[in-house]
Amino acid sequence: MKLLDQFSFTELMPVLSTEGMRALDKAAKEALAKDVRQTDAPIEGETRVTIEAGYELMKQAGAALFKKVIEVLNRDAVCRGDAYCGTGDAPETQIGNAPRSVAVFVGGGNNGGDGLVLAKLLIEAGIPCTTYSLAAAEKFQNEAKMALDDFAQAGGRLTMYSPTEVATQAETAQRAPRFAGITLAVDCMLGNGAHGELRETFAAAVRDIAASNIPVVAADAPTGYDSAEHGRREPCIHALESLLFGFPRLDAYTREGGPAFGEASVAPLGYPAGIVAQFSENTFLATKTLIPQMLPERDDWGDKRKQGCAMIVAGSGDMPGAAALCTQAALRSGAGLVTLASPDATMPVLQAKLSEPVFVNLQDMAGQDGDTVDDRATALSPAHIPQILEKAKHNQALAIGPGIGCAECTRDAVIDLLPQIKCPAVIDADALNAIATLNKTSASPTSGASSFLFGIPSEAILTPHRREFERLFGALPANDIDIPKLVRDIARNTKKVILLKGAPTFVGIPDGRVFVIPAHNSGLAKGGSGDVLTGIITALLAQGLAAPEAAVLGALLHQKAGRIARKKMGAFSMLPSDVIEMLPAAFGC
Repeated sequence: MKLLDQFSFTELMPVLSTEGMRALDKAAKEALAKDVRQTDAPIEGETRVTIEAGYELMKQAGAALFKKVIEVLNRDAVCRGDAYCGTGDAPETQIGNAPRSVAVFVGGGNNGGDGLVLAKLLIEAGIPCTTYSLAAAEKFQNEAKMALDDFAQAGGRLTMYSPTEVATQAETAQRAPRFAGITLAVDCMLGNGAHGELRETFAAAVRDIAASNIPVVAADAPTGYDSAEHGRREPCIHALESLLFGFPRLDAYTREGGPAFGEASVAPLGYPAGIVAQFSENTFLATKTLIPQMLPERDDWGDKRKQGCAMIVAGSGDMPGAAALCTQAALRSGAGLVTLASPDATMPVLQAKLSEPVFVNLQDMAGQDGDTVDDRATALSPAHIPQILEKAKHNQALAIGPGIGCAECTRDAVIDLLPQIKCPAVIDADALNAIATLNKTSASPTSGASSFLFGIPSEAILTPHRREFERLFGALPANDIDIPKLVRDIARNTKKVILLKGAPTFVGIPDGRVFVIPAHNSGLAKGGSGDVLTGIITALLAQGLAAPEAAVLGALLHQKAGRIARKKMGAFSMLPSDVIEMLPAAFGC
C-alpha cells in the first residue's frame, strides 16, 4: 500500500499553471543542454545547444501526439471494420481500405513545431496528411525551424491556409466540403499560453474546422481557449481529445475549459526530476492508475474485525434510503463489520433492504429530551449520543450525515457529538448543514463553522457538494481555476480534509496539498451518489488508511465505478445502487 507522498511525479503528476509550465520548460532546456553537443554558435538569440535540447523535447511531444493520433484513427477504423497494423511508434499500413487522411493545422510557434514533428511521422508511416500552415515558412524559428527542416526533408510541404470564402447558401450547397476526405484534424495552431482575441486568420480556421464536423485532437490546448483568462473565446475549437505535454494544466479539467479540451490526457516529457520539483505548485492530478497501489492490504488470516469496523450514523423517517446506500457501499468496500445506527422509524425499511450490517436502533436507549415523541422515533437526537459513543468505541471509523435530516434536535446532536468522537470520521450531507448553522452571520473560511471544525480532535473528512460548501465557507470562486487555493487554505485552517464533490472533484489536505480527481459523469449527478462515496471512504478509513489517502482513493473508486456503471446502463438510467454493484470491478476484483 502506497501513501500519497510516496508516488513519483510521473505517477502523481503536479498540476502546473501556464506560467509554471513555461518556466519549467525553460529551466529544463537549460539543464538538458548540458547533455547535448557543446557549441556556442548563436541562432536567433539563443545558443544552438539550448535549441537542440528544446528540439529533443519537441520531438518527444510530436511522437506522443503521433501515438495519440494513431490511437484515435484506430478507434475510428475499428468502428468501421478497419485497423492500422504496427505498434504505434511506427505503424505500417492499414489493413483493408486505404488509410484515412489527417489534416494538421500549425502556427509559427513551438506548438506548430510539435505539429510538424507529427506530420513528418505521419508521412513516414504512409498515412495521408495535409499540413495547413497559418504562418509563412520564414516565421518558424529555433526549434520550430528545425522541425520544419526535418519535415521538408521527409517530403512534407506546407499548404498555406486561406479562409473559406463567404458564399451564398446556394453556392455553399454546390461546393464540395472544405475538408472532404479528412478523417481527423489536429490543432497545433497556438497551444498553451494563448491569450486574447484570435487574429482573423486563426478565427477563420477555427470556424472552418467546426463547419467540417470532423473530430479534432488538440495539442496542449485548443485554439480559442484563453489560458490567461481561463475561459473559451468565440470562436473556439471543441476538441474530441487534447494531449497536454509535460504536465497537466487545471484548465483541461474545469467546467470552463473541459468542453473545449474534451478528454484530456498527458504526455510526459523528459524533464529532469530535480527540475520538476522546483516548480511544483502543490496541486496534483490523481487518476485511476493510482488505485491498485493505494488499496489497503487484506489480512487473509484475520477475522472480520481485522478487516476493519465501520459505524454509520445515518437515515431518518423521510430518508432511510441514504442510510442503506451508505452502508451497502461500506460493505462492498472491504469493511469486515459495519454497524448502522438509525432512528427507530427507519428500522423496518433498513432491515428489509440490508442483511449484513449490525443494526443499532437509536430509540432503544433514547431519553425524553426530544422535541416530541415523533422526533425521537424518526430523527437523530442528543439523547442518542451516549448510545452512539458506546458503539463507536469498537469501530475504527464513523460516518455521520447521510439522510439524517435537518430537525433542530438533529442539528443539536451533531454539534454535541462530533467533538466527542475519538475515531476518524466522515462528515457528510445534513451533518455538514448542521455545522453550517454555526455561522451566525455570513459564511466564510474563518467563520463559526470553521472554528468548530478546527476544534474537533479526531481526524475527519468533509464531503460537501458545492452548495453545502458555500453554506459552510462562503461563495466559491467564479472560475474553477481558483478553487485549489481556497480548498487548500480551508484544509489548513480547519486541520481537516476537504473533499469538494463535483466535476472535477478537489481534495485539500491540511499539509497544503490539493488533489484533483478529473471527472465529468452526469450519471453520478443523482441523489444518493454522495451517500455511496461516504460509505466507500468510511470503509477505507476503517481498514487503516489515513484521511488523505482514504479521501483520494475513495473518490477515485467512486468515479471508476461510476464510469463502469455508465458504460453498462447509460447516464440516463444508472442509479447510485448500480455504482455500488460496480465496486468489485472498480477495486479490480
